Amino acid sequence: MPHCRTFQIINQPICGIFYDRLLGTVNFIMAGIDKTYTDSFEEYKEFKTWADNQVLMFFDGHKECIGDWVWNYEKEDFSNGEIPIMNTPTWLDIYLIQNCKSDFVLERMKSVYGEDSYKDFKLIDLTAKPPKEYQQNRKIKIKRYNRTNFPLHEKPYGGKTKWWLQCNDDFWYNDETKTWTSYDSHYPHNTNTAHITSIKALVRHLRKQYLPKGVVFTISGRYVGEEYLVQVF
Repeated sequence: MPHCRTFQIINQPICGIFYDRLLGTVNFIMAGIDKTYTDSFEEYKEFKTWADNQVLMFFDGHKECIGDWVWNYEKEDFSNGEIPIMNTPTWLDIYLIQNCKSDFVLERMKSVYGEDSYKDFKLIDLTAKPPKEYQQNRKIKIKRYNRTNFPLHEKPYGGKTKWWLQCNDDFWYNDETKTWTSYDSHYPHNTNTAHITSIKALVRHLRKQYLPKGVVFTISGRYVGEEYLVQVF
């Protein structure tokens, strides 16, 4: 019978997590300070203009425009007082702490993170490559375990269905760059699931990643028991 993945469906973010209504995958919208507010259009406009000209490039060439994270408003939107202007992940908070000159933004960062974390964030290199123990071209082993009911097969049962690849450890996924990243690496991520067409494609996919030894993933298909462990060596 088809595998039934059970996820809570919610309309509002809790700790920055959304559940996709159609796919059931967990989508991480942010994990930083949550929203930043201002009641001043002038403050907002100055900050937005600056942010639109800021581009951060990560170690793999992936670029993020800071202004894309700041919402678009007109002057009349501020007529009723304070409104949120952005909802930021941790890596973006770090960039703002290191580069932004807008007092209302920096005060928000200080009030949420505290003095020690604020100082620590100033020293983080957002463009740094993964640590040496994170290597590409790792050996990949796929095996059955106590939840497996089928022999390993190249493509999941059910026609055009894809494998769901999820990490059992503290790694998350950027579905734009197709990159797995540890939660504390500060590389952008937005979900916990990659969708892979075949076992061969899965091995190629994981061998391209920067991973430490010992990381474990799970792949699952449509049916109960169509599930396997993926070990990285």
